[in-house]
Amino acid sequence: MNGLHIRFEGLTASYPYPFLRSGTAISLPLPPYSSIFGMLSACAGYDIYPNGILIGFEFTSGERRSIDLERTDRLQTDQKGRLRTNPQQGISRREFHVYPKLDVYLSDRSLKPIFENPIDTPRFGRSQDLAWISSVVEIDFTPVASGAVRATLVPYPDVPIGQILPPLVDYYFNDWERQTRVAARTSRYAAMPDPKPSHSLAISGFEVRATSRIRLYHPSDSTFQEHAIILMDFQS
Repeated sequence: MNGLHIRFEGLTASYPYPFLRSGTAISLPLPPYSSIFGMLSACAGYDIYPNGILIGFEFTSGERRSIDLERTDRLQTDQKGRLRTNPQQGISRREFHVYPKLDVYLSDRSLKPIFENPIDTPRFGRSQDLAWISSVVEIDFTPVASGAVRATLVPYPDVPIGQILPPLVDYYFNDWERQTRVAARTSRYAAMPDPKPSHSLAISGFEVRATSRIRLYHPSDSTFQEHAIILMDFQS
């Protein structure tokens, strides 16, 4: 099977935890698939949905995350119960990744032009987390029964490794003007960590076996034979 390997790079990335809006805004360890579909849609200039496209990714960043301070606008009610702007601004703390790199794998080579000449600027999560495309390569995918997987989301509970995450939206329907987007599908995942050189396990990744939901493929441009990526089919 042929496909594409696209690398996005940036300075910062932040993916707020769903349902958590108090205190320090901590970031998910990895981007949800909905954010990746958003990046693809920005490059295309139109909404991209799964529609038979298999998609996978690997996400890495600096050794540590950092905390940003930012001012926030506040609201208040007046004596008549009407909502007004509060002249006193607030301050919030927000966690973010430093020097993110996102490798996206797609099964559709016809999308290559949108990455060579993107319509809009892709972003790592929030609007200020600008990203750029450092490479777009045509590759082949070879299915494998097992392999070394790293720095990605794994369907839960198929693999008992990684950080269990709250339900995440895979992609949104955004077809109606002046209306709030609608969550099309929600799934549970575990965040597979990125093995560092100092990790006790092999730097190549964590051993994973293919299941009915975990489709493993070896990308032809990989530098080591055991490398495997998970290509998700959101239409199945």
